[in-house]
Amino acid sequence: FLNILTSFLILFFRIVFADFFIMNLILWVKGSSAAIPFGTLVAILAMWFGISVPLTFVGAYFGFKEKPIEHPVRTNQIPRQIPEQSFFTKPLPGIIMGGILPFGCIFIQLFFILNSI
Repeated sequence: FLNILTSFLILFFRIVFADFFIMNLILWVKGSSAAIPFGTLVAILAMWFGISVPLTFVGAYFGFKEKPIEHPVRTNQIPRQIPEQSFFTKPLPGIIMGGILPFGCIFIQLFFILNSI
């Protein structure tokens, strides 16, 4: 059951493809040269259902054939205290390092590149 959900009902890809198909249909009706031929869209769908779906079932088959993962050590029944988190493992520093820092680097480099042009 999960294989079918994984291979057929991936909501994100369905929404993206539907959006792309509708925008392409509008371009095609307007006679734009930016429209992708209908046969190409059918080929993309054929690749999706001809490659992705069978590979999902093959992967699930081999996954179910494997032995379950066993923990290499025995867990202790006595709970231990979890140490206090470092400052960089809290949400705000993670947001800054994961988002603002790369954006700032790219922005500065693009700023200098576009100013030199």
